[in-house]
Amino acid sequence: MRRSRLVQGKRIGTTPDKIMQIGMGFWASKVLLSAVEMEVFTELAKHPEDLTAIEARLGLHARSARDFLDALVALGLLQREDGIYRNAPDTDLFLDKNEPFYVRGILEMANRRVKSS
Repeated sequence: MRRSRLVQGKRIGTTPDKIMQIGMGFWASKVLLSAVEMEVFTELAKHPEDLTAIEARLGLHARSARDFLDALVALGLLQREDGIYRNAPDTDLFLDKNEPFYVRGILEMANRRVKSS
């Protein structure tokens, strides 16, 4: 939705993009925080797999699993090639609980705060 407005004799185009990005920014973080809570990245670090195997391994509902995993792909947290999902390199390093640089603690704290508000 693009609107044009006359300001001090000049026509400027405006959009709600910035407002919407801020207002909906929690969606991306909630997808990440949910994946951390379910240990998606730790499981995929053990073995990249296809959708059906991941659904079974993590107990994901078949109806929403593809959208959830593809949201993680769109965010750059997972990669999907030929139907196989795997961690992105930074995700593998920082979101696998078996790695020394695991940052889950701070993300779990953020998730608890989001849930309690």
